[in-house]
Amino acid sequence: MSTDVQLEQRPLRDAARKFLDHHASSEKVHEIASDTAALDRTFWTAASELGWTSLLVPEESGGGSVSGLPFADVAVLAEESGRHIAPGPLGPSNVVAFVLAHDVCQADTLAAVLNGSAVAAWALSDGGGWEPSSVTARAERSKDGYAITGVKHFVEGAPDADTFLVTARAPDGLAQFVVDKSAPGVSVSPMRGLDPLRTFGTVEFVSTPVKTCARVHGASAGDEMAELAFCAAIAIQAAETASLMRRVLEMTIEWVGQRYAFGRVIGSYQALKHRLAEHLLAVECAAGISAALAEAMDARSSNFSELASTAKAYIGDAAVNLVSDAIQMHGGMGMTWEHDLHLHLRRASTNRVIYGSPSEHRERLCKLAGF
Repeated sequence: MSTDVQLEQRPLRDAARKFLDHHASSEKVHEIASDTAALDRTFWTAASELGWTSLLVPEESGGGSVSGLPFADVAVLAEESGRHIAPGPLGPSNVVAFVLAHDVCQADTLAAVLNGSAVAAWALSDGGGWEPSSVTARAERSKDGYAITGVKHFVEGAPDADTFLVTARAPDGLAQFVVDKSAPGVSVSPMRGLDPLRTFGTVEFVSTPVKTCARVHGASAGDEMAELAFCAAIAIQAAETASLMRRVLEMTIEWVGQRYAFGRVIGSYQALKHRLAEHLLAVECAAGISAALAEAMDARSSNFSELASTAKAYIGDAAVNLVSDAIQMHGGMGMTWEHDLHLHLRRASTNRVIYGSPSEHRERLCKLAGF
């Protein structure tokens, strides 16, 4: 396992950084954060054309990775997203594309997601938990297929989505369904989130009819695919948050090396050195567990679920603690709206709870260990 960007991944990283330096500069993200506008479709189409939604999809299905390690590649994109606090549904779009791959019935939907003409969102949580096993939404058999009923909460990208991947319980087990936003019985209520650069919403399905072919992969691998998708979402989020932590630490080290108090730079004070050293350790640990999770997902290792919950349990708290402390070290400057730190804190705090809080994943780890 390596936390370094591999040689063949460097063009991907450099292209993503150049793209985000233009589309998600500090000035641009503050402009977006001060506005209530929806996702900039031009931005997302351009990102999709760069391959941002296709890395987890095999070549035969219209995608392709750079290094042959799809999750390691998409982690490179997530890391740049974290550094820039970028807008856009990077996580949900890749998770949906990952699930739709290999299902020929979903070829048209997948193609639209890959080229950016359609924005996809994953409707997972019913509000009682994030694990797929906690899903209570129902998909009852009907004459022509299924009727889906349930309310999905905290759906990232819901206000902008054209297509939903809905996790629901069918008579024969957990299943994933492709549902168009315009389908009968579908209603989306935007939510006001802490992160102003991403949109969230509540999606309600009231006896929403879908064809039998809307069920992804048919009646096979329902629980297994839901768990894979859940851990894929966490892997992308972990890479983003770990990179966010590193960027904030870099900003803070630069600041304390320039800021003077009592006749000397504040970075020379031992108390701050100790705090920064502790945060550096946290950054390296976060990067390590994030890289280990991506590697496990690529290899389909037997412990990828445990690694996903370990990443959530550790990175969520470590990121919020680091950014909060960084704001304190920046003093009054760190409290201003114009500074980037509060946007990093908003992203870290949101990522901490989406797909489960650290405490929920510590409990999940105990269950996975058989306790």
